Amino acid sequence: MRIDINQKKIAIGDKYQIFVDGQQTYKASNELFRFLSVINLFRNDVSGVRLTINKQWFIWKPKYSIRLHDNSTVEFRADSWWEMHYQCHCSPDIFHIYGHRGRKYSIYRNNTQVAWWEKEAVSWFDGDNYTIIADNDCNLELIIAFCLIMDNHKSKKHGDDAVSYDIGNIGGQVKAFDPYWRPK
Repeated sequence: MRIDINQKKIAIGDKYQIFVDGQQTYKASNELFRFLSVINLFRNDVSGVRLTINKQWFIWKPKYSIRLHDNSTVEFRADSWWEMHYQCHCSPDIFHIYGHRGRKYSIYRNNTQVAWWEKEAVSWFDGDNYTIIADNDCNLELIIAFCLIMDNHKSKKHGDDAVSYDIGNIGGQVKAFDPYWRPK
């Protein structure tokens, strides 16, 4: 499955259009006038919020909570922000998110890869663009949430630039990117 996330930066927040296999299926937006970011994910054919991402106060290691549509909450936190390794416990599963050199991230569920994404190197006017490749049976909304969290965490808030360029990670990494992984 292919998921494309296209960000549109506006004066006070961000909005995202999310396409699944070419069909606009989701949208997301930051709540306005918040000290810490709150991002809501909506499915186009269902009323109400599908999940809410809340940025938590942190000093060194980023931490977010994700409230799912059934009102359960899971925590997304950094194991090593320097090596770009993050975790999310969503009982009974443990998701590991690994940042790689460049602009790629991989997602593992219980030590099995289920998805990866890459951020476009150049963004023109509107904002960042991401392409996610994922297993067809993955938790789609949670995978989207991970990408939105990393966008929020890594965002430089340069919405006014006509063109921005991201060289990506040049530092450490816990796990190398697997170029041979294919979705099932």
